[in-house]
Amino acid sequence: MMASEEHPLITEYRNWSQESERLSRRARKVFPGGDTRASAHYDPYPLVMEKGRGCHLYDVDGHEIIDFMNNFTSLIHGHAHPAVVGAVSEQVAFGTAYAAPSLNQIELAELIADRIPSVEQLRFCSSGSEATLMAIRCARAHTGKEKIMKMEGGYHGSYELAEVSLVPYPESRGALDHPSSLPVDKSIPNSVLEDTVICPYNEPELAKALIREHAVELAAVIVEPVLGSMGMVAATTEFLQALRSETEELGIVLIFDEVITLRLSGGGTQAMHGISPDLTSMGKIIGGGLPVGAIGGKRELLQIFSPDTRENVFHASTFSGNALTMAAGFAAMSHFTDAEAKRLNWLGDKLREGFNLILHQNGICGQAIGLGSLTNLHLTDEPLHDSRDTLKGIAAAGHISRLLHLGMLRRGIMSAGRLMYCISTPMGEDEVTAAITALNETLIELRPFIKQERPELLAM
Repeated sequence: MMASEEHPLITEYRNWSQESERLSRRARKVFPGGDTRASAHYDPYPLVMEKGRGCHLYDVDGHEIIDFMNNFTSLIHGHAHPAVVGAVSEQVAFGTAYAAPSLNQIELAELIADRIPSVEQLRFCSSGSEATLMAIRCARAHTGKEKIMKMEGGYHGSYELAEVSLVPYPESRGALDHPSSLPVDKSIPNSVLEDTVICPYNEPELAKALIREHAVELAAVIVEPVLGSMGMVAATTEFLQALRSETEELGIVLIFDEVITLRLSGGGTQAMHGISPDLTSMGKIIGGGLPVGAIGGKRELLQIFSPDTRENVFHASTFSGNALTMAAGFAAMSHFTDAEAKRLNWLGDKLREGFNLILHQNGICGQAIGLGSLTNLHLTDEPLHDSRDTLKGIAAAGHISRLLHLGMLRRGIMSAGRLMYCISTPMGEDEVTAAITALNETLIELRPFIKQERPELLAM
């Protein structure tokens, strides 16, 4: 195939989604690159959706698609859950945002605090990004220190510090025991890099040494219990416990970013590991499909935001705790029980088992990893321990990952472009089986191209 020619499987995708392509050309006139959300974009263009119901999406070309992306894990009940629709419909008739307290604010806060033992008080905001940002500000105000330690490959939202060393580029990431602070793009100032200490993921001894080395200047250590943007690599209990023991001894605030992982049990991933952080950042599922964030934790820390506190941390956000989101969130969380979380985790196990079997049967190097209802496909047989490993796997797979994603879409299975899958409550074994079948059919279609274009991905 000549360099200027389009890959036949991309042409297949274009032929299958002609109305989405037409609308993508229209979108490019008003949006840079034709989209308004970088994480949801994929080449040659994303499908344009018309509606969603349950675990299905319906695009403008008339395709019915099982949604394993769920707006990047936020739609725990899929689309248009009757209880959420009812709560939102009732609330919108009474107004959407008051710039004043409402009963459903209190009810949702009580529900969350009751489920997560480490959350004594909390504060709502408008996004997961804002939740991690305010957790960091809280830690700085509490400790009087400025530097933050985050994990290499960790993602905590869309602001400068949160994206430092999100992608550990091999040519500049430094040694594993002292990773470099890397900008994700040209918008990151050097001052932010200097205030951010990077810690290797899943390396307990190296983490403890780095925390001790920087203890006098560290306000907080922030960690995702599962690396969401870098392939759903789960932290070990040993690693998280090392972070907890060192920060506790040295008076450093430990922040768990559970924006994605709160779905894994009633009390989040911290309950699964039996570890209590000082602060927890939340978002996604607690908003019932509407924009939301929350910071929760120890009362003494949360009091820093109290208007009654002298020199309090100022936090004003127009839609924080708005009545519409609170209504949706309370309905969604009321219908998400610990038993449901366990069922979804079981389905996630089945999905990974099925994916791994299909990869093996087709002789393709690859593995499905993750935790509970969160899964990521990787086209590599190498062990995946941290973001350095997943980045190496991404490079090895090259364009085949993109073709796999488009092939699954054509077979009615929606995932993130980075091959992330998550389970929602409308799903059962039939949907998991459909995804496994679609992977098998896609790999059969892909295999001749892999043999020709990326033969190193063939396991036999």
